[in-house]
Amino acid sequence: MYIITRKGPIYDPGLCRCCGGIKKCRLLNVEYEWQGRKEIYSDLFVDCFGLLLSHLDGEAVERLICATCVSRLREATLFREQVLQCEERLLRTKLQSEGDNDLDAVKIEDDIKTECLMMSNEDINDHNDVIDDIKPETKKRKSVKQKIKKRRIENDCDLREEDLYNSRRISERLKELESVDLPESTQARNEIKMDDSKTYTNIVTIVENSYACPFETSFSDYFCVYCRHLFTDPNKLREHTLSHDPLTFKEILSNSPNNKKVQIDIFRIDCRLCPQVINNLETLKDHLSNSHQINLNLVSNEFLKFRLTSGSIACLECNNTFSFFHALKKHMAEHFGTCICDVCGAHYFEERMLVLHQKTHQKSEECFTCKDCGKKFKSKYSRYIHIARLHKKEAAYQCSKCDEVFFSYTLRYRHMIDTHGEERTFQCEQCDRAYDSRKSLREHNRRFHLKILKHQCELCDKRFYLPSRLKEHMASHTGERNFRCEYCGKSYPRLRGLKVHMQSHSSDKKYKCVMCNASFAQNVNLKNHIKRQHQSLDIEYHD
Repeated sequence: MYIITRKGPIYDPGLCRCCGGIKKCRLLNVEYEWQGRKEIYSDLFVDCFGLLLSHLDGEAVERLICATCVSRLREATLFREQVLQCEERLLRTKLQSEGDNDLDAVKIEDDIKTECLMMSNEDINDHNDVIDDIKPETKKRKSVKQKIKKRRIENDCDLREEDLYNSRRISERLKELESVDLPESTQARNEIKMDDSKTYTNIVTIVENSYACPFETSFSDYFCVYCRHLFTDPNKLREHTLSHDPLTFKEILSNSPNNKKVQIDIFRIDCRLCPQVINNLETLKDHLSNSHQINLNLVSNEFLKFRLTSGSIACLECNNTFSFFHALKKHMAEHFGTCICDVCGAHYFEERMLVLHQKTHQKSEECFTCKDCGKKFKSKYSRYIHIARLHKKEAAYQCSKCDEVFFSYTLRYRHMIDTHGEERTFQCEQCDRAYDSRKSLREHNRRFHLKILKHQCELCDKRFYLPSRLKEHMASHTGERNFRCEYCGKSYPRLRGLKVHMQSHSSDKKYKCVMCNASFAQNVNLKNHIKRQHQSLDIEYHD
């Protein structure tokens, strides 16, 4: 698919000419923008490798390059510029030192000339007479030495001219590169790379020598960075992470994307090398430096710091609390996000999220229309799910751990719990109820604790959380009994009443008295039994 972005055309999917992968690609001979810098990838191949690519005037699908190869090409180009700079610096230093030696030689030659001019003609004639008296063999040996010396001087001059030419050519190329309007100089980019290297070293050192727990997330689910096991309870995440060797974190971090923010839980950040108990990151750095001679680089905010708890989570920068981790991470972007919206000032960690956000400010928002029914969707994925479920009657929700495919997210969610043993329990902070999904917990809080009852009866003061409950309640005013038992014909105004009644027809008497052997099919009958037969005893019964 062909997409126009603010940086240039994108083909998704496309076949990369450089690695043969089918990925999201760009055109080799079209100008793109990267960090404020204009770049044409085919020109970079010529400048960096002297490689002139063929068939750049053919179809677009024949001249594509993926983002991975673009990144490698940029690194090679930056490395070439660095080598050119160092080479120019070396040649300038060498030419300067040789120039000083030439000045000394010129001074010596001038002194000799002066002495020769001061000599009288008689002295010159006497000097010639002495030379004539020298033996022929000695004179021949000296002439050979003079020829060798002359040849060496000529070779040195040739080398010096070649060095001057190379230096001049390199200087001209560097001036061309400097004339390009860059958002930052090569030196600044090198400094950024140095900072990234220092940050990387600090993160690895902290994880290897402390009990800090690195983790990854998907919305509000926590994943182990070592084996991708999922947790909803941070206590279990920390306990599980201790089973992995922290020395392997270095390799995991080196394989992760460079722009990805590392997340580390510092709920426990004690030293691994000794029994020292430590409360914060700065104390840990001082302790490693003073007690174990492990020096860390002077870099701040190497990673995103969290203190994960089972209930509400607080921001360590401003102490604001959030019910879910996803909300906290979105808030953390306001402190450390470098991708900022020009329209509203919203902060993001990744540029792709900023691009998605900026689409909300566009008047003509891109939509994806279903060809079968004309319904419009905000994303291709939503349209794909719609077509698969309603029109093709196909299962579209793929399990990430096996080949099973499901018709809904709920079915896949249940499959992950039942088949793969994913632990998903969400405890209510207000009572002892626990649920296997955040949605159920949210509904429980809104209904029973926050008392958000939006649906009010027009005939009385009763209010309800769900519109279906209000509809059932209206039957008490109209006298309607729409829910009828198929076994005995009894009718009820509410579905809940019919369900309770249906238990009387069941042979399974699952409600048993704890004081005697009596058992009942309905819970209400058990309660009545306890009140009648065991009224003097304080007995608790549970729904």
